[in-house]
Amino acid sequence: MSEEEFSAKTVAQLKTILQEKGLPVSGKKADLIARLVENGKSSTEELPFFASILENGIDSVNFDKDQTIRYAVTAFMLTMIIVSLNSMSWYYYSLDYDYEEENGFVMWGDQKQEYEMGLNEFEMSMSMGGMNLLSMVMDYDGEWCGDEEIIFDCESFSTAGTITSLMLWLSMLSILCIIGMGVAQGFGKLDQDFFTKNAEMIDKILWLSATIPLLLGTLIYGLMASMSPVSDDLEDPEVGIEITSSLGGMWWMMFILSTAYVCYIYRNKIMELYQKFVSNEPEASND
Repeated sequence: MSEEEFSAKTVAQLKTILQEKGLPVSGKKADLIARLVENGKSSTEELPFFASILENGIDSVNFDKDQTIRYAVTAFMLTMIIVSLNSMSWYYYSLDYDYEEENGFVMWGDQKQEYEMGLNEFEMSMSMGGMNLLSMVMDYDGEWCGDEEIIFDCESFSTAGTITSLMLWLSMLSILCIIGMGVAQGFGKLDQDFFTKNAEMIDKILWLSATIPLLLGTLIYGLMASMSPVSDDLEDPEVGIEITSSLGGMWWMMFILSTAYVCYIYRNKIMELYQKFVSNEPEASND
């Protein structure tokens, strides 16, 4: 309660509250109020963050703006990692047919074969004249990948997907540990000697493993997917068969978000390095 709320109570009510808290009941009303206010401040300071909210309400704590934003951004990245692990938009292939025989009979007739690549599987779809004919999801180690007609190297995408998945899982588990430890500290469940003595080291390790693998895994996938060999036997511009490929929307989203995430978490260190770099630059000569 605030000082104004205590002032609205009678002396008898104040003494009852003091007795419940095991505090002296002697003195004038002003003394009783001062004693209750002081006790409220000391008890609030002793309580952990979440315990203080449960005990005394949300007004009893002061929010660290920087830490609040950091945890909010981290929770958002956790959601994006979960989405990306299940996404089929990491890479894209398209095989377009527009072939017509000399006698006038259409053989392929504006047919399109598309592949949307995920980390552990890919989706193949076929269409003709804008009408979807077939759509199926397959594993990289499935029978389809042994077909000579497939335009990409399944082994390359399987390896890239496995490495990236491991990196994303490492980041996700680290983020879960950060959030879990934050909640536990908020309830005063980590006031142990080990965590007290090694808090700084644990914090550095967890934030590093939450950020760097996320960006590194995304970059590795982009490099391996872009350098993956493509079948040259199917592509024939003279008869209207064309293969196109590109990094997918999920890859670009994860690259932008993970880069922004790393820059935000380590913005102070980045600024320090920049200031050192600028200060070490030789001054321009007037000659």
